[in-house]
Amino acid sequence: MKRKKHLQTARIAGATALFLLLGRPAAHAQDTTFASNGGFDPDRVIDLTHRLTLRVYGSTKFNSMDLEDGRQSSRITYRPNTNVNLGVGASYRSLTLNIGVGFPFLNGDQELRGRTRYFDAQGNMYGRRYAINLFAQVYQGYYIDALSYPGSAAGDPLYQSIIDHDRLRPDMHQENLGASVIYIVNNRKFSYRAAFNQDAWQRRSAGSMLVGGYADYQGMRSDRTEIPTPVDTLFDPALRFRRIDLYELGGLFGYVHTFVIGHHVFLSASFAGGIGLGRSETFFPEAEGDTSRVHLGLELRIQQRLAFGYNGNHACLGVSYTNERSTANLGPDVTYGWNVGNFRLFVAYRIPVRIGIIERAMRRLKGT
Repeated sequence: MKRKKHLQTARIAGATALFLLLGRPAAHAQDTTFASNGGFDPDRVIDLTHRLTLRVYGSTKFNSMDLEDGRQSSRITYRPNTNVNLGVGASYRSLTLNIGVGFPFLNGDQELRGRTRYFDAQGNMYGRRYAINLFAQVYQGYYIDALSYPGSAAGDPLYQSIIDHDRLRPDMHQENLGASVIYIVNNRKFSYRAAFNQDAWQRRSAGSMLVGGYADYQGMRSDRTEIPTPVDTLFDPALRFRRIDLYELGGLFGYVHTFVIGHHVFLSASFAGGIGLGRSETFFPEAEGDTSRVHLGLELRIQQRLAFGYNGNHACLGVSYTNERSTANLGPDVTYGWNVGNFRLFVAYRIPVRIGIIERAMRRLKGT
């Protein structure tokens, strides 16, 4: 009896040892496969950052400002007259450079929407674990894109008078400076880069929860109030300012999913939202000079990313849209909102070449 028990114990020990001996190399092989594929699961994502990705694109960057009085159902939206740009770009390893230029034949609407001078630097950096959005904007010159108030039906003479004489606001000046960071929880099976930077290939559908945060400053000033004088009584007094300085800080939580058909056709949709703290200071023109008001409160943040197209081992083409919107309360049922984003059409092709100077620089940074 004891001999049988010893024999059974020996068999269990042998099986355990065999499992450990065979299991360790398998796990090590899997880790090696993931490492050689940029950390991604090769069954879901193929990392192509080791190739030179060349792209041609057309894009437009945008922002807008909304002033809304919910009690009186009054709202006005201002937009700058931005250009449509044609550009070229390249990505290699973790580096991406895009250069876009506006052409007159694509931007001939200055009589209708006025002229806008601007500097707009938006950077979207997509790593395996993080998606980072940076923006620094300075805009001079806006126009009224939408206006509604009680009685503003089609043919209203007051509305038409504002559109004819007060639609263009060359005196309006806006500054945006900020960043948002999103952590991709399921970062081995899902890639933002595949849809938005064209240097990876999402072969099978996958999604991920998103967790992150944001911080920014948004400022706007003008020579007179933002609400046209003929309708200023139809908007809450809190909106009759000529300058605002807004600081925001908060968290984001959301989800992203890329649907893939036949390994090549993809649709990627990302949504994240959150509530943050906002500090706004508004300045109102008076006969003796400006008076100011400080408001502290909660504000809503929404981040959206969409992309659709075709992706493969060598080529990628499609369309993408990114947008971040913030809404701050200036009083009961009175809000000031702004958004920033871009829309892009792109065609990209990947070339299997090795750029030695970048490879050596990256090895030095890694200390290898």
